[in-house]
Amino acid sequence: MTRQIVSTMLLLFPLAVAAAEPGQTGRNDTAVIEEIVVTANFRDERLGLVPSSVSVVSADAIAKRGATHLEALFNMTPNVNYASGASRGRFFQIRGVGERSQFKDPLDPSVGLIVDGIDLSGIGLAGTLFDMAQVEILRGPQGTTFGSSAMGGLVLMRSQAPGDTFEGKVSSGVANYGRWHVGAALGGPLSDTVSARLSVHQFQGDGYIKNDFLGADDTNNFDELTLRGRLRWQPREDTTVDVGVLHVDADNGYDAFSLENTRITGSDEPGHDRQETTAFSAQATYAGFERFVVEASAFFEQSDLAYGFDWDWSYLDLVGWQGGEDNVRDRDSFGVDLRLISTGDGVGWVVGAYAYRRDVRLDYSDRCIPCGGASFFSSDFETQRFALYGEIDLALGERLRLSVGARVETYDDGYSDSAGVMADPDDTMWGVAANLQYLISDTLLVYAAFDRGYKTGGVNGQAVAAADPAVDPVIAAFLDERLAFEAETLLSYELGLKGSFLEDRMTINVSAFFMQRDDMQANSWVLFPPANWRSYIDNVDQGENWGLELELGWRPTDALQLKLGLGLLDTELGELIVQDVDTGDALVQEGRSQAHAPDYQLYLSAEYRFGQNYFVGAEFEAKDSFYFSNSHDIASGAQELVHASLGYRGQSFDVTLWGRNLLDRDYAVRGFYFANNPLNGWITESYRQLGEPRTYGVTAQYHF
Repeated sequence: MTRQIVSTMLLLFPLAVAAAEPGQTGRNDTAVIEEIVVTANFRDERLGLVPSSVSVVSADAIAKRGATHLEALFNMTPNVNYASGASRGRFFQIRGVGERSQFKDPLDPSVGLIVDGIDLSGIGLAGTLFDMAQVEILRGPQGTTFGSSAMGGLVLMRSQAPGDTFEGKVSSGVANYGRWHVGAALGGPLSDTVSARLSVHQFQGDGYIKNDFLGADDTNNFDELTLRGRLRWQPREDTTVDVGVLHVDADNGYDAFSLENTRITGSDEPGHDRQETTAFSAQATYAGFERFVVEASAFFEQSDLAYGFDWDWSYLDLVGWQGGEDNVRDRDSFGVDLRLISTGDGVGWVVGAYAYRRDVRLDYSDRCIPCGGASFFSSDFETQRFALYGEIDLALGERLRLSVGARVETYDDGYSDSAGVMADPDDTMWGVAANLQYLISDTLLVYAAFDRGYKTGGVNGQAVAAADPAVDPVIAAFLDERLAFEAETLLSYELGLKGSFLEDRMTINVSAFFMQRDDMQANSWVLFPPANWRSYIDNVDQGENWGLELELGWRPTDALQLKLGLGLLDTELGELIVQDVDTGDALVQEGRSQAHAPDYQLYLSAEYRFGQNYFVGAEFEAKDSFYFSNSHDIASGAQELVHASLGYRGQSFDVTLWGRNLLDRDYAVRGFYFANNPLNGWITESYRQLGEPRTYGVTAQYHF
């Protein structure tokens, strides 16, 4: 079915081109769709003329959804998914590529997260949205410009920059489940050469869980504080220095799973999901040369992370013990990027050098009372990367351009833990990009692109440390061979058409892609008799991901705006050998879909403005069922969600009434498959974390 839909959509390419030909009539100058500028490629570019698959979520769209965190935006964008397993969605999947969790072992994400120039990949709790100008979601490998943390794609968040005049806003809102937020932002010139902006936001809520054992309704609570600061200094016309600071302090609860798969839990020791991040960024731009601009950027990030949970999801009298675990991480990272960017017409080019270092200290403990007390584990991991990259853009004719880029990157990792396991993997990786684009008209282009992306290898310290050669030498030898896993490469082929027509009243962004994953990294499991499981990452020989993305925007009148987003995805897993969780026998997972890769995603929205300042909007989201893991066949079930908003938008005051999941549908955002319930005789079964139920609230904002 997916292949038939993709084939049909590909046949629509010529029709879309024909619709853009001159001769259209009925222009309405005030009914054009607002122009969006993308910043991800080191240059400001119109979204409709960027020759790649990019989605942009504006500040206005964020406000109408009542969204406070990045995870609330992903269902709006084709072929983008996320995995929770925490208080927020920490890990993202684009076109089926991306991790779903992290426990003991170090992790290099396949989908990057950059906030105001700061690399926060793998710690998505920092994706808060107050005072965001826009969020850019780039699908497919971004290896030339962003390297190994963007093999599957990239999420780029850009906050409001300081302006030339004083302006500010105060925002507040309340919602059911005890949710409330308040925020303020102020920015403007401090002198003729210096401008600044500062924002602060506090969000709190009880969460959506009731804990019957403790008689509490706030064990899955939210408590998130965000501070942002940006300063721009322009001492002379050709020199600009931008400095930023970010502080996120989240102290959230984590009590999301129950033995009955409901939002009523029985945990006697609810978990937690905490993150305190302080980060700084700086960029200096010098435009004093005739033919190029020099940009030097750097960031430093320090994060304290604490993630813990009650792994029996119950209480002592029910199961006969109390058990849980805590993962406490201290993370420091530093990156610097120096690049030269051409100016003027003709041949365009970018050359640059990049260096990055990350150090992570883990202190892990688990406890089981009275079945053995507590155990402790610690590890240290450091990675260093260095890259050289470049890109050249050539005009092959009046309307035809060719862009070619390459990146060479080395990584050198060091791992050691308290069990005596040590590893020092290193490698040299390379990526290339080629993009041929043809401008059909001033507002519409077609493109063909090839990209080779890559992702670093890593270490399976957790499983190797748990193996005891004296108890089971076969398993110990098996895991010793898998202490380090190899880097993954991804070959991506893409065709696209994008731009605007009907005299800027309609926009289109459509792309078809095929991706081949070599040495694909996938989670597997090994059984330590009699019933102790450990996960590790293995390299699958190959995986395939292909599909289509379509985004349409249409403003037929001043009052009405319509949007459509459609993602179709077909994935295939190569040969992955796991152990059956019921029998321990070898089980080959081959040919089925990859985890967290739904066959389709659909987004529809309509907004109608009336009475000059009032609006009403409705949204519909649908997502196909997807596997929770590559190692078993338990799936999420399909979901259909309806949202709505009603509000007033004035010159200085906005107010929005919003509702999400108005039909109160249950849907899963994370799932596991194992035995955990003594009431049914410890049968292996699926357990699911449910997404947010029906929520509604009001948000008001005053601009000055």
